[in-house]
Amino acid sequence: MSSSSDSLAPDEDQFVSMLIQHRHSVFTFILKQVGNAADAEDVYQRTSLSLWKKKDAFEVGGNFYNWACGFAFNEVRNYRTRQRRNRLRFDAELAELIAAESESMAARADASLEALRGCMKQLSQRQQEILQRCFSSTESMTDVAASLDRSRGAFYKQIARLKSKLSACIDQVMNRCEAANES
Repeated sequence: MSSSSDSLAPDEDQFVSMLIQHRHSVFTFILKQVGNAADAEDVYQRTSLSLWKKKDAFEVGGNFYNWACGFAFNEVRNYRTRQRRNRLRFDAELAELIAAESESMAARADASLEALRGCMKQLSQRQQEILQRCFSSTESMTDVAASLDRSRGAFYKQIARLKSKLSACIDQVMNRCEAANES
C-alpha cells in the first residue's frame, strides 16, 4: 500500500546522505545542550536511530537539519530524564534558549563554511593545493614544505599569509551576508 506521501519520502541512500551531510551540525546542536562529548555521542546515536525509524515521514526537499534537530531536542530531554541524579540540571526555558542559540551557531558555521569554499576559489590552484595538503591530508606541514623545496620557516609564513587572506575574505563575506539580512 503506497500513499502519495510515500513518494515524497527519501530512498535509503538519499536519507543516509542527508544524515551524513548534517551529522556535524546535529551533533553540535546536541553537544551544546548536553555538555560533554561522550554523552552527546550517545544522544546522537539515539537520535539517528529515531530518525531512521521515522525516515519515511521526512519529505524530500524539506529542511532536514530542522527536522533532525526536533528529534535531537526530544532525545536530549529523554537524556536529561535519565540523568536526574546529576546535580546540574537546566530548566526547560534555558534548554530551549540553548537549543535556539545552537541552531543559530550551526547556521553561522554553515554560512562560514560556504564562505570558505567561495574564498578558496579566489586563491590560485597552487595555493589551494598547498592548503589541501596541509589541512586535508596526513602529510605534516614539514613534509609539505620539504616536498616544495621550501624552508619550514618560509613555508609557515606562506601558510600564515594564506590563512590571514582567507580569514579576511570570510569576514568580508559574512559581514555582507549579515548586512543583507538586516535590511
